[in-house]
Amino acid sequence: MNATKERIYLMAEINLAIFLASRIRSAGKDIEKAFGKMPADRQAWHPPVEGNTGRDALDQVIECGLLNGLGATHFQNKLAPAPDWDVYTAQKALLDTPEKVHATFTAGTEALAAAIETCSAARLAETFIHPFYQTQTTWAEYADFFYWNMCYHEGQINYIQVLYGDMS
Repeated sequence: MNATKERIYLMAEINLAIFLASRIRSAGKDIEKAFGKMPADRQAWHPPVEGNTGRDALDQVIECGLLNGLGATHFQNKLAPAPDWDVYTAQKALLDTPEKVHATFTAGTEALAAAIETCSAARLAETFIHPFYQTQTTWAEYADFFYWNMCYHEGQINYIQVLYGDMS
């Protein structure tokens, strides 16, 4: 304590790569938990809201799994070209069972986290053009994009659960 008896808290130095990778893994586990508690007949349910048929939870888990896998490739190759949406559509068409969706999601999420973990602080500070927004970004911000995407979709999955009456 200092002379005024206030506590001074010091934060330990953080390894940014490990921090970002742990956020990816945590968000992935949150999606798995939310999606895993849904009855099978609700996973592909398109909830009508104000006359619009929304996206189902299954589609959102597929998106996260495929995009996480793409992100892993970008981190591994140190290049982030714009996605080829025809390839994405073809990959998505192959995910025709809940088991395949789960395997793709968990593999993509872990591959992304593992790829981020290998990055140095200097690498995470390097800039490039974001493949989705076409704006300058850093690799650290790009890692956070995948975290944000999963958090957003977990919220959407939770909203779908509320719409069919699951308040847990």
